[in-house]
Amino acid sequence: MSTNEILLGLGLAIVLAVGSQLVAARLRIPGIVLLLPVGFIAGAITSDIHPDNLFGATFTPLVDLAVGLILFEAGLHLRVREDPLGLRGVVLRLISIGVVVTAVGVMLATKVIFGLGWGVSALLGAILVVSGPTVVSPLLAFVRPSERVRTVLQWEGTLIDPLGALLGTLVFTGVKHGVLGGQPYQPGELALDLFVGFGVGAVAAGLLWLLLRELQRSAPGHSVIASLMVVFAALVSADLLREDSGFLAAAVMGAVLANQRQVDIASVLRFDETVVPLLIGLLFVLISASVTPSSVSAVLPESLALIAVMVLLIRPLDVALSTWGSKLTLRERAFVAWMAPRGIVAAATASAFGLELSQSGVQGAEKILPIAFLAIFGTVVLYGLTAKPVAALLGVAGTGASRILIIGGHKWARSMAGALKDAGLEVIVWAARQDEQAAAQKLGLEVYMAPIEDIEGREAQLEGVDQALLLDGSNHFNALAAYDLRSGLGTNRVYRLAPGETNTMQDVTQGRILFAKDLTFAELTRRFENGASLVELPSEPGSDGQGGAATPLFVVTADRELKVATAGDSLKTVPGDRTISLVER
Repeated sequence: MSTNEILLGLGLAIVLAVGSQLVAARLRIPGIVLLLPVGFIAGAITSDIHPDNLFGATFTPLVDLAVGLILFEAGLHLRVREDPLGLRGVVLRLISIGVVVTAVGVMLATKVIFGLGWGVSALLGAILVVSGPTVVSPLLAFVRPSERVRTVLQWEGTLIDPLGALLGTLVFTGVKHGVLGGQPYQPGELALDLFVGFGVGAVAAGLLWLLLRELQRSAPGHSVIASLMVVFAALVSADLLREDSGFLAAAVMGAVLANQRQVDIASVLRFDETVVPLLIGLLFVLISASVTPSSVSAVLPESLALIAVMVLLIRPLDVALSTWGSKLTLRERAFVAWMAPRGIVAAATASAFGLELSQSGVQGAEKILPIAFLAIFGTVVLYGLTAKPVAALLGVAGTGASRILIIGGHKWARSMAGALKDAGLEVIVWAARQDEQAAAQKLGLEVYMAPIEDIEGREAQLEGVDQALLLDGSNHFNALAAYDLRSGLGTNRVYRLAPGETNTMQDVTQGRILFAKDLTFAELTRRFENGASLVELPSEPGSDGQGGAATPLFVVTADRELKVATAGDSLKTVPGDRTISLVER
């Protein structure tokens, strides 16, 4: 290809990768729903985007680097000491018993349906155990199931990505060395690969820990690029020492960093916002473009049968065993059983492993990618189209109301949270003190008790939140929290109290000023102490709510969406709206 053709192909791939995710976010569907067909169609109608033409022999190493970085980022979420809402047992069983059931079940189904060798069947079983937050999170945000269901599915997807990738790496290594393929095998090869992967990952994590500790004192803005440097160095070093151990090293590296508490890794988690989404989009588009229509049509009927077995037999058995005796209701267990879309790690590992095994002469390896492609696309589309009606049928779907995060657990912040909940909204409260947490729970409010920094930068904690109200008594805290939260929610969905004094950070932070410039924390506290209360008043068509002793603060629409009064803007209402006002005695 000429330079201009390569430039065109790269530009087209980037535009399709980013554009598909932007459109998907707008439509509130998983990006993979658009990325897979867009890449497949682009690969079918033009050769400019085909990875072999763009990258040639360098495509596989580039995929390895990208997957390694994605696995490192996934490992950063592998916090084994956290207990999501007391559901640790369920989650652990899903990522242990469930992984074994799924891997063995898919392996047997693949062997029977496709007639492939045990090695290739085992690899497909390992590849297709992973789900991942990149596909689960958008579906949960759309369906908004009960808190327990959302927690279990979110944590399963987050934890199973690196664990599934490790399993895939182990099986791939075994197939390549003949453990599962019937070829001669040298004892100790697999053990040595594991030793190198774990060893390099642990050593690299220690080096990055030292580097981040120093950078946080001297140059905190360099944390991300320093992480990139060490991850790539570890990945390449492990692969040079023992081929194919780099993935293991990258995932181990992320997991080790996630389970230490001395160095803040929040800045490293910025991968979610920049590098990783771009890599995910590019990988999906390029991998899909490498799948030819003929290879898909050759395995289409059998793949549909495999999807049916995975959805109707393997996943329900997996969930039944993993949730037996848990606090989940039968309806909640049924919905968890109807939610297992496959994601980016499955696609990337299928591409990398399938191509390498094909080049090594493993029979049937050329079918790994098209089978995985169809399984990924089929499960995402199936669950994406049916998740909401199934959740409604089972009675575990959310109310469809806006979900509001209130940061601040003092008395009048709890009053606001209670008023919004009474108006039909979903409200979650973050409070720093245990007595404030207990008081909020006594009011029937959902309370998030983890450190506030865990909310920022982690999609699991912001799942389903539409708007954030920062009601803390510290102006500086509100300003910093607004700056952090804006990246996940958007500047226009983060509101903070007006500063009571000159705030040097006001001009550089994001977020809108709540209510009015004179309604500071001190002023609101004074009014509530003097007997002011929150009252729901009738809304008059076209009213701006101004006048009398009532100050409109919120409007809840008939669709249970929240409008917030902001400094300089008045609230407009229509029939059916509910206005919550601050009324003084």
